[in-house]
Amino acid sequence: MKNMVPLILAVLLGLAAAAAVGRLLRERQVAQERETSVVAAATAISQGDVLSSSSIMPKRVPLSARPEQAIPWSRAGMVTGQRARRSVVQGDYVMLSDVAFARSMAEIVGEGEWATTLRLGGGGIAALVQPGDEVAIIGTFRIQTAVKSADLSEAAEAVDKEATMTLFPRVRVLDVGGMGDVRRGDSPGTEIVVALPPRQAQMLIAAQRKASLTVALRRPGDESAISRQDVGMVDEESFDRLLQGLESVQVPFVPGTVTEGQ
Repeated sequence: MKNMVPLILAVLLGLAAAAAVGRLLRERQVAQERETSVVAAATAISQGDVLSSSSIMPKRVPLSARPEQAIPWSRAGMVTGQRARRSVVQGDYVMLSDVAFARSMAEIVGEGEWATTLRLGGGGIAALVQPGDEVAIIGTFRIQTAVKSADLSEAAEAVDKEATMTLFPRVRVLDVGGMGDVRRGDSPGTEIVVALPPRQAQMLIAAQRKASLTVALRRPGDESAISRQDVGMVDEESFDRLLQGLESVQVPFVPGTVTEGQ
């Protein structure tokens, strides 16, 4: 019997260790899972109530647990001013199906403007942009330019040149993510809907096929840099000019030492 005690203790210790490891792995898995904020009821909402900013609140949930009809908090502005289709208990999700949308996107497009979609990569500034913000749309293009030959009898040589320039210095954001993406439960932030005059809207649509586009977030009401000439262009010559007047740094043979001229 005495010989069995160490064996029983060893088995119990092994089971305890296995349980501890399993619990630690589960905790790490939960901790590493990404979360998102969705719209929830800050107060009890009755059917027919007009939703306001005080009647909703953000609610953090794991991405895997987010209901398909949940509304991302980044789209909270779309529900304010709308009527509730049904009652919602305080703290519960406010679903797309719970809201009777009385406004369409067309109602917020300005006169003489067209709404068009700008598709962007996930993360960065694109993930922070909200409806009503103003952004600058910047593109990096590959442009072919003609360089004259030293021999005037020869034809000019075509050379590829990369340049980054501001296409539209100030553009109003109408929506973020797109209604279709939200209804499918996709994460917003990969596309934004902007308002532009018709010719500029066509230019933006074409530019998305030819260039890499990104956005810069502007301060509301900022009247500076509203012309493309104000911000200029960045190309290889821009970086060459950065080197003008600078001396090359010499790395010392012995790290941490400083020699004359460095």
